[in-house]
Amino acid sequence: MIVQALIVGLVVAVAKFLDWWGSTQLARPIFIVALLGFLLGHPTEGIIIGAQLELIFLGNVSLGGVMPSDITLGSIFGAAFAMLTNSDLTVAITLAVPISMLGTLLYSFMKMVITSLVPRFEKHIKDKNYRKFARLWHMQFWGFELAYFLLGFIVILVGADAVKAFVEWLPTWVQSSMTVASTMLPAIGLALLLKMLWQKSLAPYYFLGFALGAFFFYQKATEVSKGVITSAPSNILSLVQIAFIGFIIAALVVMAELKSNKQAKAKSTSAVASTDDEDEEDFFND
Repeated sequence: MIVQALIVGLVVAVAKFLDWWGSTQLARPIFIVALLGFLLGHPTEGIIIGAQLELIFLGNVSLGGVMPSDITLGSIFGAAFAMLTNSDLTVAITLAVPISMLGTLLYSFMKMVITSLVPRFEKHIKDKNYRKFARLWHMQFWGFELAYFLLGFIVILVGADAVKAFVEWLPTWVQSSMTVASTMLPAIGLALLLKMLWQKSLAPYYFLGFALGAFFFYQKATEVSKGVITSAPSNILSLVQIAFIGFIIAALVVMAELKSNKQAKAKSTSAVASTDDEDEEDFFND
């Protein structure tokens, strides 16, 4: 368990570096949970859980200094507990959401600590003491990374057995309710994203995607088994194929808008040029 705790602590520290100092978007669940699964020896589970958690937190966007929930921390801990306790996706989703919200408290505390160091940074700059400035910067940087590493290490080392015992203790009806709730959360994540992007002009494309998924995803196929005709679903269009069609439509729309903007710019330029010519003629005529 110590090795697994070290791996989780390292992944948490790396994720925080990629999130706040790199701004690479590599701390998103779809990448960081897949990396965690690979390091823990559960590559398939890591990819599946990471994709599902990405759907949940798809509409979670930090604006300025406001963080709705720490999706990085919640996703890593939720996925780690699920994989280490050999639980299913339901456990990962159920744990990820509340842990991500608790993670905002730690984020706020770390932000207060780092912000309190700003006057000292300013003093070193004013005194032109760049050596102390660099030393203080490295201290706050490595202190930040060490805090999150220790958090990941201690939580997994202490909490994995407790979480496993808690999951085994839960009644069947509670686990069934958790399963139903976990299937609803990806839809909520997409709804949050759609709420930010929604425009009336996008409605036809939205319903087109829904139609492709609803009307062409399944087809009744008849099979004969022991003289009895049965029906079984077979795929016509997979989600990847629907996404590819959506990409083509998006490319056509973007190219049409670029062409329209180019034509409008050309008309504007020609109009300005004709106005200048008229002004020049009026000047000489006067």
